[in-house]
Amino acid sequence: MKIWIVCTGEREGLWPKSCSAAEFEQAAALAASSEPEDRGEKKISGAGRLVLTAPCPAARKTAELCVDGGELREEPLLAPVEERAFREGGRAPLWLWREMARLQRNLGSPRQPESRKQLDARAEALLCRLEEDEKDCVLVADSLLAERLLDRARIHGYALARTGIFRYRPWERVLVTRRDMHCGGCGHNCLLTNPGCGIGRDKAARHSG
Repeated sequence: MKIWIVCTGEREGLWPKSCSAAEFEQAAALAASSEPEDRGEKKISGAGRLVLTAPCPAARKTAELCVDGGELREEPLLAPVEERAFREGGRAPLWLWREMARLQRNLGSPRQPESRKQLDARAEALLCRLEEDEKDCVLVADSLLAERLLDRARIHGYALARTGIFRYRPWERVLVTRRDMHCGGCGHNCLLTNPGCGIGRDKAARHSG
């Protein structure tokens, strides 16, 4: 089973560098409710795959821009993570609003609609269901939920191949595969379906035999 996770795209200029509590919450809501512009993203083949999107315009549009074909469905468990201001008033840099909201989620603060524990439960439920189905699929979710999905995938023993580094960002793609689908014989750790070295080709031949 291969799972592509695509972080929902965002339109340019959505997030101000500095903002008030109200402006931060407004930008967070717009991230899910507004459709991102076409950036000429290379498309993932959705042929024969289920494409699950968060139930919001941004995710649906991202799927349209990033996935070619496939059976498109909205998935409630992929609902965007709601971000609320960590305090009532004042202005602050954007990074502080986001980091404090993250900290409050981690601590289970009532100021945030969902705690990290609740997000992990959502991610775990979806991942377990996908494992039961054993079908290739594409998931389109915001970067905050994608982070929790991918953390659970690691715990389940999957290998991750990212297009970015550090924190997950809009438009990033991550290929999630079982570790036994990989060579593991060198630093490249290629998929056995497309081995790039002699070690991988030998292992792929033995695996298919």
